[in-house]
Amino acid sequence: MAASSSKGVSPDAVEAFALKVVDLATYVVVLLVLVFAPLSVFEQVVFGGLVFTKWVTFLVGVGLAAYASLKLRPDSPKKRAASVDAGANHPTVGNVEVSVVQRLAAAVPPARWTELSVGERFSPNVKRFVGGVAVVAASMAMEFVFGIGLGA
Repeated sequence: MAASSSKGVSPDAVEAFALKVVDLATYVVVLLVLVFAPLSVFEQVVFGGLVFTKWVTFLVGVGLAAYASLKLRPDSPKKRAASVDAGANHPTVGNVEVSVVQRLAAAVPPARWTELSVGERFSPNVKRFVGGVAVVAASMAMEFVFGIGLGA
């Protein structure tokens, strides 16, 4: 049985998706470091533990995921109709705002090597949602895997 080249996914599409995932993973790692590092250093110096860090990272992650999920909702039909009427000059066409975290993540290897434009990356809200889930997962790992805060 010979595989037909017209069926399936092209290698270019797989490579483009892999580059997007590398960019997303870099963003998540940078976000985790930016949230966890200052809190953990502060708490280790002041209190000598990580219980406060665990709770703050959990709350930051839940808040970030909730905010991103609200931003990911589709627009209402009325708003979609207004954006179609606005045409190419609508402020969301081609004007994707890039956050400080995204700029930092894009400058760090391996995302720096992907050379993706802003339009080729996952949307900022997808990155925020995945980052928020990762921050919650890190907080849960602190408790369930490393036992932080389980003692009396």
